[in-house]
Amino acid sequence: MHTKTPFFNFTRLGIGISLSLIFINQSFCQKLMWNAGIHSFFDNREYFNKYSNDQTICGVRPFGMIGLSLDEHNELEFGFNFLYEFGSTLDTKYAQPIFYYHYETEPVKVYFGSFERKKLINLPLVLQSDTFQYYRPNVEGIFLELRKTWGYQNGWIDWISKQGPEKKEAFLIGGTGFLKKGVFFYRHDFIMTHYALTGMDTVNEHIRDNGGMYAGIGINLSHKTFLDSLTLSTGFTGSYDRTRDIYPFRFYKGSLTEFCAQYKALGIHSIVYLGTGQMQLVGDALYKAKSYERIDLFWQVFRKGPVKGQVTFSFHFIDANLNYSQAFTVYMDLGGSKNLKSVSNYSDL
Repeated sequence: MHTKTPFFNFTRLGIGISLSLIFINQSFCQKLMWNAGIHSFFDNREYFNKYSNDQTICGVRPFGMIGLSLDEHNELEFGFNFLYEFGSTLDTKYAQPIFYYHYETEPVKVYFGSFERKKLINLPLVLQSDTFQYYRPNVEGIFLELRKTWGYQNGWIDWISKQGPEKKEAFLIGGTGFLKKGVFFYRHDFIMTHYALTGMDTVNEHIRDNGGMYAGIGINLSHKTFLDSLTLSTGFTGSYDRTRDIYPFRFYKGSLTEFCAQYKALGIHSIVYLGTGQMQLVGDALYKAKSYERIDLFWQVFRKGPVKGQVTFSFHFIDANLNYSQAFTVYMDLGGSKNLKSVSNYSDL
């Protein structure tokens, strides 16, 4: 999804709230933090089906941030990231600001502003395509999470388009829940996409509602074998779609079974979907097929330290036809911090 949202009004609100938090806090600027890195990717998709086009996506996204730790619970982060696609020219629409407030205490976690998607949200591909990480790595909104020993539940809203003369108001709402007991686990995910109206023609336009969910159970035997990871899960996935005043709600359903095994740097990940074919606007289009099996063979070239790199060869069996894709990704994340003199009384300034 390539939609870019004007962020300036949201940023003003975030700045106002964040500055207020600074001056309310009795002891602030305890630690200066910084973080920088790159996300490079080469994703070649050799598809021969009617659901998704074959294409090669390759580029690099550098990012940089600086932050203030106000105390052990409150942080502010400022920065930017920028996508450059190989073979193209620099395009400012791919520059995204990073500005957010982060609050964390046992058992609550809160993010508010424009923050990185990768570290917080990991939905199944049937619900949200992996191209989001290429073209829209930031969530612009709010993320809330409750985490305990039994698992966690989070929810978030991501504003993807502000209403304008030629742009529809649009946002995503989603969440993930995870419960574990011994080697068994349960997981559910949901997402809702809401496309409203532009500011121009509200007579001939129509609001579209779309969304989906997944719920499944599984077993994690990672600590019971010589393998570093061994999991198996199965569950139900469904989606809905409606364009108001055009057609009523339509529902789609199917089963989703997943297997993953890894030993050191080598691994295999397999997914089998059977059903009616999904209609999920921001999900992977290959799940529109009534039967879809995907096998990923991967090698984690870099696993330790600040650099993570992975090579993946994927085989896609779509309606009994074989498709291929290959991907190589490198994620480098460098950071540090420096303690600052705390200020506990404004008269000391």
